[in-house]
Amino acid sequence: MTIDPIWWLVASAALLLVAWLVLGASWKVLRLSAWWAVAAVLALTGLSSLQPGRSAEEDSEAPAGLDVVIVVDRTTSMGAEDYDGNRPRMEGVAADLAALVSDLGPARFAVITSDNVATVAVPWTTDARAVVSLASTLGWREESFGNGSDIADAAPLAQELLTASASARPEARRLFLYLGDGEQTSPDPPGSFASIQDQLSAAIVLGYGTEEGGQMRQSPDSEDLVTRNGAVQLSHLDEENLRTIAEQVGGVYEHRSAPGGFSSSLPAPAPAVLGDSGGGASLAWVPAAVALVPVCLATIDAARRYRSARKEARQ
Repeated sequence: MTIDPIWWLVASAALLLVAWLVLGASWKVLRLSAWWAVAAVLALTGLSSLQPGRSAEEDSEAPAGLDVVIVVDRTTSMGAEDYDGNRPRMEGVAADLAALVSDLGPARFAVITSDNVATVAVPWTTDARAVVSLASTLGWREESFGNGSDIADAAPLAQELLTASASARPEARRLFLYLGDGEQTSPDPPGSFASIQDQLSAAIVLGYGTEEGGQMRQSPDSEDLVTRNGAVQLSHLDEENLRTIAEQVGGVYEHRSAPGGFSSSLPAPAPAVLGDSGGGASLAWVPAAVALVPVCLATIDAARRYRSARKEARQ
């Protein structure tokens, strides 16, 4: 249990309580029930002002010592049907993320999705279910809204997340995961993830698709295929680009063609660290909530007496 008083509120509650005790003893017109209601409110307010709380050691568990930044390519090409036979590549991403989250154990996760622009889809969280849920419902960018993308569009956001992690939890390990097909559809040369390498403990790049390529549905909800001038378009895995990303972040590359175990070694479970999440939980709301009870009772009693007084005045 911890105590962190708000001193001005403590002093105010004490003065009001003393004043009420003095006045309550001299004003005979005061009803005993009202006196006790106000006294209870003042006492509970004073208790709340002490800000009781649980220390970090009393909380269930300190946050895990592993922070994982995940980048998911959700461009239209991730709907290409050349994963595990003729399944969309994004199904492989969903299956692998569920397996990775399970294998990694307790950790903090943040997910960036990248299509026309990069977006933080899941901010830092220890809720692994949020990552799995996102992956299973993410789908891919509808073809009609695509305008060309850079495989490294997510690099600035990844750096922001990792910098925040290093600042808040310097003792935590940091893992970077990239899941995509490496296809660069922007006319410009690919960007780079090299700037984040120094902030990482490990990195894994997972690639999806085949060199032969696969046809793409325009969206997860459509059976229409992506075409150009009436010809069905194919998306091809670009392993060279994916290996380049792995080199930039000092990690390893692994091609994923079907669900199953990973050949890449995952980081060992990391010991818990407190960082900025070890402040404990405040319990000040408990006496504050209880204080509402006598307030409500006194209000009801006052309203009842007011109605009674008006009725007597009319008679």
